[in-house]
This record gives sequence, C-alpha cells and structure tokens, in this order.
Amino acid sequence: MVADEVRAMEGWRSMKIPGIASIRKCVAEFEVQELEKTPYSKFKVKIFEGMKGELTGYTNLLIKDIDGCPYPGLGRGFNIEDTLKNTIINFLETLSQKELWHEDEFTIADPFDF
Repeated sequence: MVADEVRAMEGWRSMKIPGIASIRKCVAEFEVQELEKTPYSKFKVKIFEGMKGELTGYTNLLIKDIDGCPYPGLGRGFNIEDTLKNTIINFLETLSQKELWHEDEFTIADPFDF
C-alpha cells in the first residue's frame, strides 16, 4: 500500500463527530469449537480495535453469574492473535470454575449487538 492509502484507512481513528464518544472497528471474527463445557459445539469471538489502537475480544456466548447477569469471555492484546488467545483463555477460566454447566446458565449475545 502506498502511504496515502494507509493514512486513509487510519483516518477513522481521528474522526471527531459531535455526540459520538468513540468508534470501534471490528477487525476479526472467529468461530471456536468447544465440546466439553458449553451446551453448544461452537461460539464466536469478535475482536474490535479502538480509536487508540487497543484491541479487545468478546465471545458471543455469555455465562450468567449467580444473579443471572450474562458476561462474555473478554480478552485484550497487542495483536489479533494475542487478543483471540486471551479471550478464549478468559472464557475457559470462567468455565473451569464449575465442573458441570447447564444450558440455562448460558445465553447468546443478541445478533444486533454481536
């Protein structure tokens, strides 16, 4: 890529629009198969880049806490691969807190949000 194309692609990071607090760009989406703890054979991980270049990953399969509030697997990293790995590890660590999970202890992120 030439320098002008690179600058144009990164221009979204410096956008200032009244009323908009931040913009995040979806930079990757992965399908992950997990066959031991979850009631489904797969879940997704999306990775977003923030305006300062930070990367955050989220699972679309959420685990409900004791009060029924759902939480995704969450990970951060300096590149897509580290962020994916950290997101999956976080999710698996949460799953390891119990030996047996039931389907009603999970929920799936609304497709509109994910």
